[in-house]
Amino acid sequence: MFRKKSKAHRFYRKREKKRSSKFLEVSIIFLTILFLIYTFSFFKKVSQSETNLEPAQGKESIFVRTQILNGSQKEGLADSLAHKLRGLRVNNIFYDVIETGNFEYLKPEQSFILDRGVDEEKANLQTQTPCPSEIALQTALSLGIDKENVLCKKLENNYQEIELTIVIGKDYQRLFKR
Repeated sequence: MFRKKSKAHRFYRKREKKRSSKFLEVSIIFLTILFLIYTFSFFKKVSQSETNLEPAQGKESIFVRTQILNGSQKEGLADSLAHKLRGLRVNNIFYDVIETGNFEYLKPEQSFILDRGVDEEKANLQTQTPCPSEIALQTALSLGIDKENVLCKKLENNYQEIELTIVIGKDYQRLFKR
């Protein structure tokens, strides 16, 4: 009664069209947008850093390796001051914050700066380098630290070549006013 139709053999098979996954399309679009945002922020950062690093009035830029230690009871002040110093420009002085941490010895009442780049013996002889250095004094002035609180103390085993150490005291509010 019913005959089975025989299939004609073809030399090729028709392939079924694969349906593209919506998930794949959405993820490609998302990655493309993410890549565009990344490249935009990269070029913006590069263009800003080039304009910020230009020395003013033809003077040579000075990069100061700085350590910031928190001697107050409030947490996070060293990182906040590090962020402020990275944006601070004082007479072509640029601050490269090497390390932030806590001041372990005592809790000072007033903030102070330790000038690490000046040798104490040479400074006492008043030969070539005055103690404290002009960079340390200008930094103190820009942060609101008194000149009397700028001290010279050479750092032993200074493998990070730190030039300034800023210790935040209990008077930390005056550092962030300016």
